[in-house]
Amino acid sequence: MKIKSFRYFLLSLIAGTLFAVGGIALLVTILLRNEWRIISLLVCLPIIIGGIFLLYYAWLFYSQGSRDPKTDLANARGSGMHSKIWTIVILSAAACIFFGFYSVASEVDPVPKSNALQSLSYESAEVLEITSEYYQGSQEMEDRPQGEQITTVEIKTGPYAGDVYSNVRNSLSVYYGTILEVGDRVIVAISDDGTTVTIDSSYIYNYDRTTPLLIILLLFLLTTVLVGGKVGAKSLLGLGLTVLCVFTILFPLLIGGWPTLPTILGICAYVTIVEFVIMGGVNKKILVAILGTISGVAIAMLFGEISASILRLSGYQMKDAAGEIEALGQLRQTQDVNHAIRLNDLLVGGILIAALGAVNDVAMSISSAMSELVAVNPDLTRRELLKSGMNIGRDMVGTMTNTLILALVGGSFVEILYYSSLDLSFYELMSTTYFPIELMQAVASSIGVILAVPLSVVLGMIFFAHRKQKKA
Repeated sequence: MKIKSFRYFLLSLIAGTLFAVGGIALLVTILLRNEWRIISLLVCLPIIIGGIFLLYYAWLFYSQGSRDPKTDLANARGSGMHSKIWTIVILSAAACIFFGFYSVASEVDPVPKSNALQSLSYESAEVLEITSEYYQGSQEMEDRPQGEQITTVEIKTGPYAGDVYSNVRNSLSVYYGTILEVGDRVIVAISDDGTTVTIDSSYIYNYDRTTPLLIILLLFLLTTVLVGGKVGAKSLLGLGLTVLCVFTILFPLLIGGWPTLPTILGICAYVTIVEFVIMGGVNKKILVAILGTISGVAIAMLFGEISASILRLSGYQMKDAAGEIEALGQLRQTQDVNHAIRLNDLLVGGILIAALGAVNDVAMSISSAMSELVAVNPDLTRRELLKSGMNIGRDMVGTMTNTLILALVGGSFVEILYYSSLDLSFYELMSTTYFPIELMQAVASSIGVILAVPLSVVLGMIFFAHRKQKKA
């Protein structure tokens, strides 16, 4: 058996065995719980079948693998009918998994609302008239208006469309509200207690930003497609899948009490696989990027867990979201203990989400660069390819780490500015929970990005390097 063929056969054998055994174990575990029987089949069978196909693919590569560099390049880039068939198989399995978990997530009980909130519905309305207004600004607060406007509005959406309401108050404060004009769209809260319908003036919002936000989103989509072309369009599909999975599967499962870190890591792995397969098909370059991404995110999770344990921090101490954490804690008290939201690991879970995008970028960039190096010079040895890959990766480490940390700083810019204005001593700053949490998140995410570089390079060396044939 040739060493190169044996290497690919062994890797595919291990991956196929893990998929098949893992799918069978998951199926048995779910069936033993006496629930979700149909869902378990939808989720587990594609995993088992995927493992079998990986074993079959390993045998095909072993028995029919080409030694022609041009053919190897085609395989690396995902051209050919074989790659397209695999793409269809994987995306079909991914669709089954998505709908299976979506069905499970949809069974999670929604967060209960108070009676007051249940009687409210939010609709868009147009300002027909400014009946009266009184407001003034102060130089101390940069002339932000304070006061109120009395308006007449017409409901434009929902079951109350066409209804006109007068004497609707628009409260203006330094921290909320904006001056309205005739023709502006606002969001109002309509209170319907079953006998009377009124507009709660305390729930008239600022300018309805739905249309401007849609325009901004459309500009983003057009820019991505015009600049990125076909690849840009595929990346938008991947982005849409990520958003869909987070809001329709991840959040409901977490609220339903699923283990926080395994669930988030599973979603990260799922969207990574599907997104990369959509973008590039099934080939060695995509496989290296997928394995590098999942490894980097897993390392970020591991380091985050260790750091949180050493620093004695948890999701309950996320002071930048204290109000939200307290509300989630109250929600947990209303749930069954065995199926209640788990707040302890939310801190580390956020690290996984934050690191995913940057690790994706690093892993795919290194994989693409190494595949092109082999395409230009098929005679590169594994040592030469490893050295070149590490040189490329080192150039990326500084920029990507800087980008990630600056993104985290930008997301917490106001909080950082606030603590800077307090002129705290070093020990006062260290005694807060805010600074250690932010530092831990930034460092853990960065370590995941940094270590994704050597992992991706080693994987690229294994999959891309050619062993020179000895002359007979």
